[in-house]
Amino acid sequence: MKMSTLYTWATDKANSSKAPYWVGLIFCLEIALFLPLDAILMFFCLQNRKNTFLYIGIAAFASTLSGLIGYFLGHFVWDFVGPYIVPHLISTASFAKVSSHFQQYENWAVFFGSLLPFPLKVLSIGAGVFQLGPLTFALWMAAARLVRFSLVGGAMFLWGEKVKNFIDRHFHRIVLVIGAKVIMALVFLWILAR
Repeated sequence: MKMSTLYTWATDKANSSKAPYWVGLIFCLEIALFLPLDAILMFFCLQNRKNTFLYIGIAAFASTLSGLIGYFLGHFVWDFVGPYIVPHLISTASFAKVSSHFQQYENWAVFFGSLLPFPLKVLSIGAGVFQLGPLTFALWMAAARLVRFSLVGGAMFLWGEKVKNFIDRHFHRIVLVIGAKVIMALVFLWILAR
């Protein structure tokens, strides 16, 4: 798919009456997809600035729901897959270190992990594996996601026209940079697992 075709397709979705549903679906699938969600939220907010705060709320709710899916996957599936992952994909020492951090800082680990651009899959599945309380996990995650997406959406609401002009001119370069970021994140996770 050419960049211009991708841009046109994304613009059509962001400007359609179903745009809130698209935001909800994309953010709900966060656990399964490797998408730059901040950039997607920015794009939707830029295309329809009057719905910025609606998009922020939907994104925070759907992202938290996605995190809960990961949490329950980690909680219920770990007993079956854990022996294949430790020590084959992640060393026992690394696993013990992460476990210790989760136990020691559980609420703050969830909050800052959800606030910063840390992979949701790792955070939510890890919280389930280490059996943090699901309600506490959801509340801290929702609070952090609301703060994070409010900052992103608020910036688009305030400075949207300048940002939109920049994106319109450099869309293909931005997609390449985002793709490189996703690849670097995957390589980083692979290196951590060694």
